[in-house]
Amino acid sequence: MSDRPTTPSAGGTAPRLASSLVVGLAGPEPTPAEWAWLSQHRPAGVILFGRNVTGPAQAASLCGRLRASVPGLQIMVDHEGGPVAQMAAAAGRPPAAWALGALDDPELTREVCRETGARLAALGVTRVLGPVADVLEYARNPVIGARAFGDTPALCARHVAAAVRGYREAGLLVCVKHWPGHGGTATDSHLSLELQMVSGCREPFLAGLAAGADAIMVGHLPVALTSGGVPCLATLDADYLAATRAGLTADGVAPLLVADDITMGALRVPMRAAGVPVPDDLDSGLVDPGVVPDAWLRRLLEAGCGLLLIRGIPWRALPLAENTLEAAPAASTGTAADTGSVGEPVTWRAARSRLWTQAASGWADGGSELAWLDFTEGDRWGAADQRGGEAFTAKLQTLFASVRRLGAGPGERRTGARLLVTSHRPLPAEALAGLTAARRGFAVAMGHPSLAADLRSFLGEGWQVGQVYDCDAADLEPESCGPVQ
Repeated sequence: MSDRPTTPSAGGTAPRLASSLVVGLAGPEPTPAEWAWLSQHRPAGVILFGRNVTGPAQAASLCGRLRASVPGLQIMVDHEGGPVAQMAAAAGRPPAAWALGALDDPELTREVCRETGARLAALGVTRVLGPVADVLEYARNPVIGARAFGDTPALCARHVAAAVRGYREAGLLVCVKHWPGHGGTATDSHLSLELQMVSGCREPFLAGLAAGADAIMVGHLPVALTSGGVPCLATLDADYLAATRAGLTADGVAPLLVADDITMGALRVPMRAAGVPVPDDLDSGLVDPGVVPDAWLRRLLEAGCGLLLIRGIPWRALPLAENTLEAAPAASTGTAADTGSVGEPVTWRAARSRLWTQAASGWADGGSELAWLDFTEGDRWGAADQRGGEAFTAKLQTLFASVRRLGAGPGERRTGARLLVTSHRPLPAEALAGLTAARRGFAVAMGHPSLAADLRSFLGEGWQVGQVYDCDAADLEPESCGPVQ
């Protein structure tokens, strides 16, 4: 959102509201209005996204200036690994959680997360919003997928604990997510939720807290129904949150409860049912942070979460006072165009190499044509070539005689003996319709854990199907790609 006009300062509950917020910024350099808002309202934290980061020097400068502007400010990031790695331009892209779970080496997971945490801490990040403690209870869940370590509570608990230990060893505060468990839903709370109650699996969350996490992110997930049949979300149910806090308290210390992004579409219907003004008449899709009313914030705080994440500045709820625009703190020289590449540490590469050897060794064939069916274009987690221009395609072209991209839409499509399918989400029912395959071959799926089963079912017994769990060039035969640091 562009800079908002200044208005008289909000009084009353404004300081309490602001001190409970973790806000997002529009770009890599905060606007004068954003600097002024941060100075005036002094939120608890800032959450950085990919849009805020161009490289290591720029990110370190930004974090330093933000923390100097608001003493005590927490800098938080979603940097789980795999497709959700918001600091990739500055800290690299760690392996996906599902990849680490598939290897099931907790010591490797600890080392991967310790290295990830060290890189984030060196930039000035203070809290990582991860690891994901959700168990993939529903195999075709569209929002968790490879972000989970696995589909059983015990496996997830082992690796959540290992990840937390690694992050803590690097000096980061840790917030595990998404209580009570988003892995069993068939829909995405960023957009909306069907009337589907969740209970979740407690074991991975408890393991994360025992390993040193001090916070739990609460998802906007339905845990009950009102008398009118409206879903009552975990983040809006005071009794539920009180019971959660009590149930997770250990040695007299309760975890900090952090509400997931409060602009998610799942909040629209219950907010409207509670009499809170909803910014528009849509029932799904993200809400513009700038037009969220203060009643929306108050309703969430009254329910009991200690911190609220919001992906922008809530200009309407907490206006900027008149005549408060100020000059931005000076950036370090040369950081504005900081776009240098970030190398890959040995531990990350080791994880990718081991997974490739286990799942897809022998797939690359310099004498064959590869047919590539790509469903990542336009996904909010990014297309396969999003970070390095054509880096993904260029890597494929070193592994095969030729690469032929198949359209993801309906129509006849042909593949020889080598096939690649990339998708962050489960394939829709019609995705493979019209695909004509050879009797035998080797397919590799990259992305959502459900892809391999879909391909095995469609291609038949004559095909070998392997899977890795991210759609990134670093995950293509990693033993021969990318610089190591």
